[in-house]
Formats: sequence, structure tokens, C-alpha cells
Amino acid sequence: MRKIKVTLSFMLAVLCTLNSFAQKPAVVPSNEPGWQHIGQVTASFKNQNESIEVLGADEFSAIKLKVMEAPLEIDRLQVFYESGDMEEIKIGKEIGKDNESRVINLKHPDRDIEKVAFTYKTGSNAEGEKADVALYGLKKDQPSGADSYRDEKEEMKKDAREARDEVKDKANEASNEVEEDAQSVGDKVSEGAGDAAAAIKDQKVDDKVGPGGETVYLNDEAKYYYINNEGDKVFISKVQLKDKPKRK
Repeated sequence: MRKIKVTLSFMLAVLCTLNSFAQKPAVVPSNEPGWQHIGQVTASFKNQNESIEVLGADEFSAIKLKVMEAPLEIDRLQVFYESGDMEEIKIGKEIGKDNESRVINLKHPDRDIEKVAFTYKTGSNAEGEKADVALYGLKKDQPSGADSYRDEKEEMKKDAREARDEVKDKANEASNEVEEDAQSVGDKVSEGAGDAAAAIKDQKVDDKVGPGGETVYLNDEAKYYYINNEGDKVFISKVQLKDKPKRK
């Protein structure tokens, strides 16, 4: 019994793996003209939307769908291009089992397709069957320069990056200039205060300091003052004096 259970588990795992592979897009290997299988997905009728990603040589002039296992009523298709454009196609009909949709000519045969999505009606399958939907693309000889839009897009991205970097560099330069100017002003203020202090001939009060710890002087009129950062005298009263901190 245990051996049977193991075998059944193994078979279920294989089936799940195969189903997951069926959901994955096929990689289109070349630009050879003709119809090529792009990808496949299973419509379980539990959702209303499914999509098929397109990989590889993904430029097509037309697409079509083939429905297998069960009929499927498809409302509309949406073709998403890597350029950012989207093309919407109205279907509005049921595709019978093992039948194909009409051939849908695309507006942008020279642009890479990112994915194809389709919307269907979940109530169209009363028996609860699943429908496999295969997507095919028609390739034709691509004209020279058909991929030029991608080059233009990359060039626009490059220009945007360069413009962003230039703005960032200018902002950094302006910030550095502001810092240099502030430092220069600070140096000049300090120099001015130092020059003013050096020119003072009045008596320096050794045991007292100003309200902010400034060096205090006493002039001939018995008035106390200190020199601010601008080099100006700031007169203070005796009660504003503080004891000078003692060195440890």
C-alpha cells in the first residue's frame, strides 16, 4: 500500500510539473518567415483573464489563437509591446474545440511583443472542462531598420540619465560653493573679532567672564564689556558677570 501511495505521489508531481511547463511561454528561436508557436496557457474558467508571455524573436505581423480540449468564448485580446504601447482587439465570439480564431493583423509588426492577454467568459463552459489556448505568430521578412524605435528609446533613456547627472553635479557644486562662502565668512568674522581684541588697551578681567563665557574688559569709565564675533564692543552690567571657571 505504501508503495502505491509513493507511486501516485510521484505521478501527481510529474503531472503538476508538466502542467507548469505548459503554462510557460515558448522561446521563439528565429525570424524565419511563417507561423510560429509563441506560447500556451490553460483557461480553467476560474478566472476571466489569462496572459501569455512572449520571449525570443518576438516581432510578428499577425497572431491567432487555437483552442483545444474545450470551447472558449473569448471577449477581447490585448497585445502589450515592449515599447510601452498596447493594442486591443475585439473578438466577441466562441471558438470551438480544436478550432482557431481569425487571423489578427497587428498594427505594429516591427515592435517586440511583451505579452498577449485575453479575456473570456467563465460561464461558457458548463461541464467544468479546461481549455488549452495556444498562441501563434506570423513572421514576415523584417525591413531594414525595423528595430530603430528601440535605439531611439535607449537614446532617450541615455539623454535623461545624462541630464539627471548634470543637474546632480550642478547641485553638488552649488552646495560646495555655499559651504566655502560660509567658511570664508566665519573666518573673516573670527579674524575681525581677533583684531578687535588685539587692539584693546583696557584692563582684562581675569576672574570673570561674560554671559556666554566671553573674555571681559574694564575701561577707564569702570564699564564692563566683551567683543562679539563682529568685532564690536558689547557693554554689560556687573551683575551679568560670571565667575571664570577654574582649570582642573
